[in-house]
Amino acid sequence: MAIEKMSLINLVGSQEDLEQTCMRCLKSGYFHPEMAINTTAPSHGFRIITGENPYTSQLNNLTKLAAELEIDLGEAEFNDSCTDLEKVQEYIAALGEKLSALAEKKQEMKGTISNYEQTLIQIGHLAGLNVSFDDIFACKYVKVRFGRLPADSYSKLVYYDKKPFFFFSFDHDSEYHWGVFFAPANNIEEYDEIFSSLYFERMRVPDYAHGTPETAKQSITSLLSEERKALESVQEEIQQIRRDNQKRVLECYHLLSTAQAAFDLKKHVATYNTRFLMVGFIPAARKTEFLNLFSDLASVGCTAKPHDADPAFQPPVKLKNNKFSRPFEMFVNMYSLPSHKDIDPTSLVAISYTLLFGIMFGDLGQGLLLSLFGIILTKWKKMALGPIMTRIGFSSAFFGLIYGSVFGYEHLLDPMYKTLFGLEHKPVEVFDTGTTNLLLVSAIAIGAVLIMVSICINIYLGFHSKDYERAIFGHNGIAGLVLYASAVGMVVDMMVLHIGYANAAYIIFLIVLPILSIFFRGPLSKIIEHRKDHEKHSIGEFFIENFFELFEYVLSYLSNSMSFLRVGGFILSHAGMMAVVMSLSEMVGGAGSPIVVIIGNLFVMCLEGLIVGIQVLRLEFYEIFSRNFEGNGKPYTPARLNVTKEA
Repeated sequence: MAIEKMSLINLVGSQEDLEQTCMRCLKSGYFHPEMAINTTAPSHGFRIITGENPYTSQLNNLTKLAAELEIDLGEAEFNDSCTDLEKVQEYIAALGEKLSALAEKKQEMKGTISNYEQTLIQIGHLAGLNVSFDDIFACKYVKVRFGRLPADSYSKLVYYDKKPFFFFSFDHDSEYHWGVFFAPANNIEEYDEIFSSLYFERMRVPDYAHGTPETAKQSITSLLSEERKALESVQEEIQQIRRDNQKRVLECYHLLSTAQAAFDLKKHVATYNTRFLMVGFIPAARKTEFLNLFSDLASVGCTAKPHDADPAFQPPVKLKNNKFSRPFEMFVNMYSLPSHKDIDPTSLVAISYTLLFGIMFGDLGQGLLLSLFGIILTKWKKMALGPIMTRIGFSSAFFGLIYGSVFGYEHLLDPMYKTLFGLEHKPVEVFDTGTTNLLLVSAIAIGAVLIMVSICINIYLGFHSKDYERAIFGHNGIAGLVLYASAVGMVVDMMVLHIGYANAAYIIFLIVLPILSIFFRGPLSKIIEHRKDHEKHSIGEFFIENFFELFEYVLSYLSNSMSFLRVGGFILSHAGMMAVVMSLSEMVGGAGSPIVVIIGNLFVMCLEGLIVGIQVLRLEFYEIFSRNFEGNGKPYTPARLNVTKEA
């Protein structure tokens, strides 16, 4: 539950060493750059390096070439001999021209092969024609059209018996007739229209088809074989280029990625005459290590200061949590990052979310299955949600043991309770009337505890920032804590304890006085902080505004507490849905019963698991975070050498 401390770094030196300085910052992997000067304020002679990154287009071209060569762009060993960017550019251009020519040749060959294959298919349907294509196309007074005619259109040719054309079918199936029609050359347009109306699909016989269909088929098969061999030769040539250039491509990619990252980093640098200024943040724990990086650069001075040394720079936030809590940083980031003045709520979220989810979704079998699914998502899919599912799954399994529920079987564990613990039945019988009321009351009690914890965090943050209105008199300060805790105590006394300690003094000092403190929080905080009121308000405005705000605060205490009723409600909902599944399985009976149980469990897990996950997250955001978490932090994004495909 911590935010890693940062150190503000100032780097000043000669522009001759700027390239080396940028490279060392990048290679460190933990330097978070800031704009050295405010670009909207007077620069006093300083200027920021601007312009488009000249290495981006070269890097994109190299990435495309690598994709064509199927080279996996990963980290490559940097070769000091490959440092001339001009030679790299010439190399990329030459390699691109060579690959472009081969790719064009390869595409043409593929097109030719495709044409040959289609021609063979079409000619295969004309095997019954024993006349040479050359003789047919040499006819002067007759035009010839090869193609296919739909079967239902073929039967309609009888309507054109008096027309001087002939259609010969050489092959057919249930849908088409493949053949040829002959028609007078001087009126061919009319017959083309007739056959078009019959949905005739013309097949163009290519110039390289000579002789009879059988002879042409043999000739084209030979041409197809030659073209395929030529294509294999081109592909082998490309593979040889890949083998010869893989190492060089990776080296060039490393160099360009480095140059691109260095230029992007330079955009944060301010220059003045021959000097430069670079500002950024690093983790305080690595201060000595970072300072040593520049010990051999005589012109470069590197100084480290506390993160709040210069109010012009807001320190970035890097969350630092233990192994259990770390996956829940995702939920904190969804809401917003805390600032360095806040407390990292990740550990509280991890504990409360895991606890509440397990209570609301208690089932031993489903919980273990959920954890298994989380492990699979973590190991194979690397999903951020996987570790969270693993943790909440074990929580569900634990509370499933308490509820005695295993995939909806509510009494399957009864022998275990009797043998190990000497109990006649499971610890919690959800559908028992007394237990139901206890679950609902316990849910509100859990909510009250979490609300008071969040108020205590807000009090600490208020004192830490010397905001006494927030810490003492606010509705989430000491006054609010006393009021809320006292109101909860009164309810507990009336419903459970029956001691009657809520006397007049209790009400005056623990109820009325906190209410008045919240109502007059503004004037009281100004007295303590010795501040003058520069805003003038009438007495009427003051009382009306603060009355409605107080009313809203008191109402929020009630509504926030009642929100936790959903915790108990979902316990009953889960048990009820599984009871329906088990009833349906009994109704189906026989071999269908296990199928209903399996499908029902999967349905409940997917539907209710999703709903419970969202509802618990809602409780975290609206009932806990809203009381102490301002969330205006800036993410920690160090400049790095990102030599990957996505660079």
